[in-house]
Amino acid sequence: VSKENADFLSRQRQEQTQIVSQQDEALDQLSASAQRLGNTAQIINSELREQQKMLEALDEDIDKETEKLNFVMKRMGRLLKTSDNKQLCLIIGLIALIVVLIFLVINT
Repeated sequence: VSKENADFLSRQRQEQTQIVSQQDEALDQLSASAQRLGNTAQIINSELREQQKMLEALDEDIDKETEKLNFVMKRMGRLLKTSDNKQLCLIIGLIALIVVLIFLVINT
C-alpha cells in the first residue's frame, strides 16, 4: 500500500508540474501578446497625434484662405457695383487677354 501511495503521489506531482509548466507557457504567450498589443497601441497613438497636428495645420490654412477669399469677394462686389461701364468693359477685356495669353503660353 505504501508503494502504491508513493507511486500515486509521484504521478500527481508530475501531473502538477506538467500543469504548472503548461500554465507558464500560456502566461508567456499571453504576456507576449500583451506586449505586441501595447506596442501597436503606442504606434497608433503616435500616428493619431501626427494626424491631429496635420489637421490643425490644415484648419489654419483653410482659415487663412477663407479670409483671403472673403477679401477678394468684397473687392469683386465693389467692382461689380461700379456704375462706370467703361471700367467694367476694360476689366472684362483684360481678363479675356490674360486667358488668351495663358492659353498661348501653355500651347507653345
